[in-house]
Amino acid sequence: MDDLIKEQVKCDQVDYPNENEMWSKIIRKQQNRNYKAKKHSYKPRILLSAILFTIVLSSTTVFAKYSTEILDWMRNMNRTGIITSLENGFGQEVNKTAENEVGVLTIHNVVSDQNGTTINFSLDIDHDYPIDYADFEHALLKIDGKEIQMEASAAYNQESDKLVGVLHTDEDIPHNSHVTLQLGGVKEIQLKSIELKDLAHSNKYPEKINIHQDGISQIDFISNDYQKGQYLLDYLIELEEPNNIEHAYLSYTVENETIANSGVTHKRPQPNVIKRSDLLEIQKEAVEKLGVFLSYTDTVSYKPETWNLDFQYNHDLAKKSTFVMDIDEKIELGSQQLQFKELVITPSKVKLYFDKKNIDSNSLVHINYRQLKLRIGDQELYGYFDKDYVSFETQELIKDITDKEIALTLNDAKVSYEAEKQDKVDLTNISDVPQTIKAELNGYPIDITYYANGSDLIVESESKNEQFGGITQNVIYQNGERIFAETRSNDGVLRTHKQVETFKNIKEKDITLNFFLYTVNEDRAKTIILQ
Repeated sequence: MDDLIKEQVKCDQVDYPNENEMWSKIIRKQQNRNYKAKKHSYKPRILLSAILFTIVLSSTTVFAKYSTEILDWMRNMNRTGIITSLENGFGQEVNKTAENEVGVLTIHNVVSDQNGTTINFSLDIDHDYPIDYADFEHALLKIDGKEIQMEASAAYNQESDKLVGVLHTDEDIPHNSHVTLQLGGVKEIQLKSIELKDLAHSNKYPEKINIHQDGISQIDFISNDYQKGQYLLDYLIELEEPNNIEHAYLSYTVENETIANSGVTHKRPQPNVIKRSDLLEIQKEAVEKLGVFLSYTDTVSYKPETWNLDFQYNHDLAKKSTFVMDIDEKIELGSQQLQFKELVITPSKVKLYFDKKNIDSNSLVHINYRQLKLRIGDQELYGYFDKDYVSFETQELIKDITDKEIALTLNDAKVSYEAEKQDKVDLTNISDVPQTIKAELNGYPIDITYYANGSDLIVESESKNEQFGGITQNVIYQNGERIFAETRSNDGVLRTHKQVETFKNIKEKDITLNFFLYTVNEDRAKTIILQ
């Protein structure tokens, strides 16, 4: 029965921002400038002695061969670890070009180590219309007969009048390799913005705002809430057919200053619907002053041509400066267990690799740590889970590693639980008039508000207890069938205590609502000494 329930649970997939989602990174960085226009491969390791490692990291000098213009856009496009690698000589200058009838591709430099490869490039293309970004249909590295897919994207740089971009893969380039880069299928894209002037700012958003521009139909607002310095907004962006929209989201300003938000794009509930949750850390009085904009990318041109560029990679200083250590530590995350097995520290990034396995197939309990911190001596690096490793961004060179204590700390646990059979409430006299009843779940008080919207049943659940993370999912049993909500406002991604669920075609006036999944914010801090 448990297995059957799990198969029918409608859990949204969520696209978390990470280093491979370059679109999200570029868009966020452009916003901050106010709209100015595989699996880890285990190869033979280089284990260094403390003496050699200290000599390599201490003797490198800062390279100053790049122009100020090039360095400026490199800083804007790249992670801090890549910039640190370049400025301290751990990258290789290439400065080679390839030309076709569309324009000129230039590879400026490469940073490659055991934690991955990043290539900085620019593309000089003539265009008679304004562009903000470019995406690419294919980006491929060919190394001695092996093909590696790369993530690729670029932004328009006004000073150089070029597209400048970054290519990335988690794989490294072996020393003394002949490399061929293939880059092609250019989509030239404009970032557009529409001010939503008719949006009310009194914590009462309209149900929808009609857009009907560039293939965008409307915005449907699901919920908005303010709690302890955090403003949360959930919404859907509906698209028309046809459209060229790949990315659309709301952006925010206060007194013409862009406000950063930790937005999350969910799996699309329908092919032409973008589902978003935004979290803004602002003062409550600033909510009344929010300027809200619909921002989206519109593909204005596509060029199918391909550039092919060969270069020799023979720079292995970063590889010689790689610190690798075997790890044998376990940590349980509810029904799952992580087996940490290897720590790899390079000038560009730190990765802690793990194997994941299920240790209790009958449990839906899951622990999500929202703060991951790696301390190396006095330096503290903050990271996130990605694929089969925890990734930490370096801020500066880490020296004398073998003499330092290395510790991993996990904080701010959000624990997902499965409710018990007795966890349920009766909803009576269902009508279009909202009714609120008091309930309790695992000792936490909950307010349940329910009402009919046509043939649909709307259920809002909220707790005033800050430790309670909210109900993720409820279920209704009817005629031997389990009915889950068609839509949910909060899928447990952002920190909120409120959930709004819509159950389709509920005709009965009296039903039993069964709590199914819920989350609790718990103090489960863990520290593991790795060295």
